[in-house]
Formats: sequence, C-alpha cells, structure tokens
Amino acid sequence: MDSNLTIALPTSTFLPGLGGIEVGLHNIALRLQQRGHRPIVIVPTPHYKALQNGWSLPYKVIPFPAKIFGLLRRYPPLGFAILDAWFELTYRRYRFDFWHCTMGYPTGVSLVHYARRRRAVPHLVRCAGEDIQCEPTLNYGLRLDPRVDAVVRRWLPQADMLVAITASVADEYRAIGVPEERIAFVPNGVDVARLQQPTNRALTRKTHGIGDSEKLILAVGRNHPKKGFATLLSAAAALKANGRDNFRILIVGMGADALQAQARALGIEAKTLLLDQIGGTAGRKGPLFLPDNSLIALYQAADVFVLPSVTETFGVVLVEAMAAGLPVITTDAPGCRDIIREGRDGLMIPANDAYALAGALERVLGEPGLAADLSARSRARAQDFAWDDVVTQYEALYRKIISQHNNV
Repeated sequence: MDSNLTIALPTSTFLPGLGGIEVGLHNIALRLQQRGHRPIVIVPTPHYKALQNGWSLPYKVIPFPAKIFGLLRRYPPLGFAILDAWFELTYRRYRFDFWHCTMGYPTGVSLVHYARRRRAVPHLVRCAGEDIQCEPTLNYGLRLDPRVDAVVRRWLPQADMLVAITASVADEYRAIGVPEERIAFVPNGVDVARLQQPTNRALTRKTHGIGDSEKLILAVGRNHPKKGFATLLSAAAALKANGRDNFRILIVGMGADALQAQARALGIEAKTLLLDQIGGTAGRKGPLFLPDNSLIALYQAADVFVLPSVTETFGVVLVEAMAAGLPVITTDAPGCRDIIREGRDGLMIPANDAYALAGALERVLGEPGLAADLSARSRARAQDFAWDDVVTQYEALYRKIISQHNNV
C-alpha cells in the first residue's frame, strides 16, 4: 500500500465558519498535508465561494454541486442519484484512496449510499453534533425531522466505520443500529503547544477592561440554548448577591450580544462582557491557525473556564481551556462528562442549576489550592487530545479499512 494517500474530506460545513466542526476538519487536513498525504476538502458551494475571497489554505478545496443538499432533503431519490454520479466522476478525476466524511447528514448518508452501490470505496463517517444528537426540549438535532431520521437510520449503519468522538456519540450510533464492530473511537483534537504559548496576560486584561484584582470567568461558544449561558448569568447574579464582587464574566461567541438584556435584568451588566466574535481574519492574510491567537490570549488571561451546556457532542472549547491550564467547571451532560471523566479532571455540576454553578465558582475563586490542583489536572488531561496523536489514529484507521477492502 502506498504510504501517501489521496484523501477525500467531504463535509456539509466548513470555513469561513469557525465552530468546532470547521476547526477540527481544518486541523485534520492541515496535518495530513504536512505528513505528505493529499487531502482534498469537498465543501458546499457557498463555503467554496467565500474561501475564494482571499483565504490561504495549504490543501485543495473543491465544491459540491450547487444546492445539492437542499435537493437531497426535498427529493431524496433524485438527490442521491445526482450525488452518486458526482461522487463517481470526482473519484475518477482524483483517484481517492480513502474518503473521510464529516457530518452524518447530509454528507455521510450520501457517501454511504454511493459506497454501498460501488462496493469499492473505503470510507469512514465522523458525526459531529446535530447530525446525530437530538434534544427535543431545545429543538436541537436534524433527526427531529422524521424524514431525516429515517434516512440516517437506513444508511449510516452501513458505513465502513463510524467515528465516535465521545462515548455519548457512540451511544447514539448504537441507538440507530450501528454494529459495535463498525464504531471506532477517535476524539477531536486541540493544538496544545499553541494554547500553552506565552501571551501578555496583563495587556489582554487591560484591553478588555479587566482589573488586576478581578477574577475573570470565561465561557466560549455560540449563543444557543444548549450552551447554558443563561444559567451562567444567573450564577453570576447569585455570586454577587452572596457578597462576592471581585469578578467579571466574559462570554465569547456568535450571538453573545443577545445576552445583554438578561445581564441587565439580573443587575450584573457591569460584571458582564459579551464579545460576538474575535479574530477570524488569519486565513485571509496568511497561514490559518485555529483557534485564533486573540482567543488564546483570552484563555491565558482568564482565571476559570465554564462550559454550562445542556448537551455537547465533544466540547472542544473545554479542551482548549484545559490545554491553556484553566481550572474548568462543566455539567454532567453528554459531551462534557466525557471530557472531564465524571469529575476527575474538573468540577462537574448538574445542567441548568445556577446555584450549583455559583457554588462551584465560589470554590474555585476562593480556594487557591483547589484552583492550582484543577489547573494541573487540566494540563495533564489536554495531552490526550493533541492533534498530532489524533491524526496518527486516523492514519491507522484509514489503512485498516483500506486493508479490509483489499482482502474482500
């Protein structure tokens, strides 16, 4: 088997988006390229067009047919037929050795549909969030649509391999009928070395108006009900009511500004900083490294990190914060408890419990010994998610699946 592989990386979401899915796929493609492979990322047409506007990526990116996933959702037989033909034409052009698919729907089911008919397409599918998880109380999950659920249940269990980034995702695979032998565990990764690089903590705090004596509580993620940011603000109000005044809350993520009204109503507006986005221009000017340096500086400037989610698939920001050495507080929720291993690597509280969160924050902010111990645990745990190790696991999985195909 040739040591260097041509690898298709189809996905239904990509840069310029900067969520966990996009960051993860970029880092996988980047490291595959650095190792001598030929990764080709296949993206929806709008993402492809956006990337033509001055973005600099070291690997090749090509577009899916325009509007194909909308067609797949409305008319599955026609969408599958067009994608089958397009996948075959694309294979003949690039001669892919392996297909590494991100998102179980719509890309994953499309690829499996093609692979089952051609029968010589070594592949894996990595589900990443709403494509596999469902939380009806939050209206979260593509499979809440019965039509999507039916397609996912029919095709995903037939994939060569389903990659579970956490035990919670593996449980979802089992629930839709994926055989145990077709589930592999490979976590998401973080760039540990970059997250531990020295930054000017004092300057970062001064830039954002954080006082020298103030404890900075950081949370990162798009403003969605599943993130639990409303609970964090309520916990901050409880801290203030209990007499603690030397803290600031900083929430960074798309839509964070919408939390301003709640902060004002709780009387903690002066204690709350909300940033919709930071960074995001690196790919336009040169090599793209994610997370952005400005976010790393905020991790380094904080005193404690909180991820108060109701549900997560992986919670990459949790691992980023741990790599930066922050004590972490998170919830006993899917995708969170998998990372901190039932409370061994950080403090774990029930989801949607503002008083429990306030109590955990009080402990970390008020007990320097506990904060130091949790910081050390964070740094040790983050080593399990170094990107180089993650990509090595993927390389081994590619070769295993290719070998299985060759032996059929």
